[in-house]
Amino acid sequence: MSRLLPLFLLLIIGCTAAFAQFPVPSKSQLEDTTPSQVREVVANYCRLDYEGARLDPQQWSKFKPLVWWNSAPQYTQIDVIARYIIDREPAANNDKYAVAVHYRLLGVYDMANGYVPEPTGSMQNVDFGVSSRNSEWRIADADNNFPHPSRAAMLNWLKAQLASAQDDASKQRLQRALTLIEAQPASPFAK
Repeated sequence: MSRLLPLFLLLIIGCTAAFAQFPVPSKSQLEDTTPSQVREVVANYCRLDYEGARLDPQQWSKFKPLVWWNSAPQYTQIDVIARYIIDREPAANNDKYAVAVHYRLLGVYDMANGYVPEPTGSMQNVDFGVSSRNSEWRIADADNNFPHPSRAAMLNWLKAQLASAQDDASKQRLQRALTLIEAQPASPFAK
């Protein structure tokens, strides 16, 4: 028995040294990971939206890993933006996080009535609700689910719509929107 004691101690020391090679994250490290994961999901969604992906039904597959709903939401208006800022710290609310996104709004394109520019410096705040299923974080809802493309993405969309428009009323509405957006400054900092 006394000969097995040094062997047993050597085994314990060896196992301890082996486990030391694989650090176990602390509770605070795990808590720090979740808000960053939540913010990253919203950031990826906003980037795709800003690039105009919500305006193209063929690109819906890019959003599927970021949201819990199965199909592209229908919309009656498009909120054209110059830029967006995502809050650094998501707010925990029971089993969900709320992530605020602040959009610098250039104007609103209503599908029936056309484009209306917003006053310079207009802001729009949208809260995204992000929840987890099986440790996978996705957007569950947003208090404004209209597309938020950049000025450049909206100009491209309008040109494509104008090229395929059939009736004069649609052509006039699209051309007027195109003219109004082109006249707006490209930089959110321009006066």
